[in-house]
Amino acid sequence: MTYLIPEALHTVMEPIPYPEAFDHPDYLYQVKWDGVRIMAHVQGGNVQLINKHMNERTEQYLELQALPRLLNVNNAVLDGEVVVIKESKASFPDVMRRDRCSDYKNIKYLQQKFPVDYMVFDLLWLNGKNLMHEPLSIRKSYLQEVLHEKDFIHLLEDFYEGKTLFEAVKSMHMEGVVAKKKDGLYIEGKKHQDWLKIKCRQLQNCLLGGYTLRGKIVNSLLLGVYDENDFLYVGKAASGLTTSQQEVLAQELPKLQINYSPFGNLPGKRGNFHFLKPELGVKVEFQEWTEDLKLRTPVIKAFADIEAGECRII
Repeated sequence: MTYLIPEALHTVMEPIPYPEAFDHPDYLYQVKWDGVRIMAHVQGGNVQLINKHMNERTEQYLELQALPRLLNVNNAVLDGEVVVIKESKASFPDVMRRDRCSDYKNIKYLQQKFPVDYMVFDLLWLNGKNLMHEPLSIRKSYLQEVLHEKDFIHLLEDFYEGKTLFEAVKSMHMEGVVAKKKDGLYIEGKKHQDWLKIKCRQLQNCLLGGYTLRGKIVNSLLLGVYDENDFLYVGKAASGLTTSQQEVLAQELPKLQINYSPFGNLPGKRGNFHFLKPELGVKVEFQEWTEDLKLRTPVIKAFADIEAGECRII
């Protein structure tokens, strides 16, 4: 791949996990948006979009072709997160629909159905100068000077009380917070201590589409959610089940078993999967959506009476 500004970036700087929110005068704090990491290379009137895996995504997010009109410089590399906002928070499954689409007609259709916002948080290159060896505070000051916010292009806001921001983000069921050292350089990869991510656990309504057994004991539940009219497999959960629940499930679930997969994305028989008609609801706590739309580290929190309409990808 040939980049518009080839010397600017080889891989992105990524935050490393941190166990809890904190306050410290050397750090600023930003909302961690659940989206697709995108570097925007802007040169003259041209825009090239690169994701964190160094794959091109220029065609997937046509809205960002507006960037040259919002920059008062000739060339720059911006770093940020592309998100789809649904009910005041980012929907990772919806932005992945945009990210995976490669057919132009479908791209145009999805652009109307799932418009994106670009949350810009860093400036890596400016008018021929590499800024990655400048402190974050300097990069941020340049960014505020050169980029004009408009419509779906946003400068990510800085906060200075990490604990307060984390509690606010948690109450809104958002992904989490990133703590950044004010004087930190842009260090590619994760070999640093300058960006720390503190994540919130999320909740998702699911319906059971099956289970697995270890001997005669139910040792995991197959989880599904609806996307439009399709019932999709989003992973299996073993954590959170008590011994008594496992015993009851071992007695009752075989009575509800069906001989086909209810999951649109999991056809046919799979190993020791036993399939169910999706009627039993569970509330599941999880860390985040993976890129292939599975729940990361799901934990069963409660069995509940959940209708299909309440069991949607969020």
